Order: sequence, then C-alpha cells, then structure tokens
Amino acid sequence: MIQSLLRSMELLEVLKEKNRSFTIAELADTMNLPPSTVHRILQTFCEKKYVIRDERSHTYRLGPALIPLGKAASKGIRLQDAAKPALASLSEHTGEDAYLIIQVGNKGLVIEKHDGPSHLKVVEEFGYEMYLHCGAIRKVLLAYQTPNFIDDYFKNIIMQDRAFPYVRPAELSSDLEKIKSEGIAISHGDYVADAIGLGAPVFNADGVVCASIGIITPKMRIANDEHLINLQNHVKHYAAELSSDLGYMPHLSIMP
Repeated sequence: MIQSLLRSMELLEVLKEKNRSFTIAELADTMNLPPSTVHRILQTFCEKKYVIRDERSHTYRLGPALIPLGKAASKGIRLQDAAKPALASLSEHTGEDAYLIIQVGNKGLVIEKHDGPSHLKVVEEFGYEMYLHCGAIRKVLLAYQTPNFIDDYFKNIIMQDRAFPYVRPAELSSDLEKIKSEGIAISHGDYVADAIGLGAPVFNADGVVCASIGIITPKMRIANDEHLINLQNHVKHYAAELSSDLGYMPHLSIMP
C-alpha cells in the first residue's frame, strides 16, 4: 500500500515538473514502471479529476481538482515561515543577504531577511520600507500590479516631487515591461551607489504576485557578466521554489 502511494505521488510530481501532457508510455519510461501500473494509477486519478485524459491524443495532464486542494493548503501557510528555507538557500548560494519584500500601499516592506556571510553589505532591516520603484526587489512588485495601479503610481509618485529616487517615467515604464517579460529585475545603484539589486516575483496559489525575493550586493563583488547571470539564475530559482511551496502551479492557476 505504501509503495503504491509513493508511486502515485511520484506520478503527480512528474506531471507537475514537466508542465505538459504525457502518454502512458512516456510516464512509464520516466518513472521506470510497467505501463500497466501507470495506467492503474492514472485511472484512479482520472476518476477524481486529479488528472485528466485527452481523448484525441490519449495523453494525460494534471486536472482541475488539484486547484482547490492547493488553495486550501496555501491558506495554512504563513508567508514568512515558508520563505525562510528559500532565503537561507539563496543566501548560501550567492553569499549575499537575501530579502523577502511585500507591497504595502505604494511602498515595499521588508518582512524577512537572511544574513549572508560577508561583513561588507548593503543593509536593509526588517520593517524597512521604500517606494516600489526603488531597487530591483521592490520594482518587481510594481511590475506585476494592475494597469490602473501603475497609472496611479506614476501620477501620484513618479510625477511628483516626492518621488525618490528620481526616475524618468518612460525609462521606468520600459523597465517594468522588461521585468514582466524576463521574470527578474536588475537595478544598478537605484538608491545606494555602487550596489546591484536582483529581484524576482513570488506567486501564490491564485497566480497573484504576493511578494518578491532577491539580493543586494556591492558592485565590486560581481566578478564578471557570467557571475551576474549566475546570481540572477539563483534568485529566479528560489523565487520559483517559494512560489511552488505556496501552491503556485502555472498551468493550473487562474490569473486575475
């Protein structure tokens, strides 16, 4: 019974990770199981709509019954607690402080942080808040807001004297489009000279950006372009990992 349950869980993991439809033969090959065993598991899942079968292509993919399960599970998860392992891993692999930031009105608020090993760092502490266009980790949150929110933000913040740091509206608009296209933000000395920030979005089970995570590092610690790309990949990876822990499944979530 335990072995059968483990195989069933493994099958769901395969369908989730690959984000596509599979034939029975492909699943059997991936899981190193007899096709008959895979077929039996699929039949059970299909009855409960955890998996659905395409009658034309005879392929299988995750089904709609998993959506309410994910939402129910996500309600019991505290964002800060869920983020701690991802922030710790991000800090370990980059050697930098790692931050979790949420949107509060027109500002981004630090609600969790994991200290990196270096003594030379850009310091942002718990509870520190700045406008959403300040730095990569906050700018990610702005990029994923609704068009109406962004329009109001430009009118009330960017076009007013209180905007800090100063930014050209056309330049910021271009940055936000690029962030959504690439799934990551990069800032160069936005509000701290000679500092580079990297931030990526964190999605909840509804497919809505609920936070962002990232790092801030002195420019002098970036050895070359390859090093910067490597840091970007780490930030994106752990943002995606945290999103998954919160119940986000790109091909199942309902975007607003």
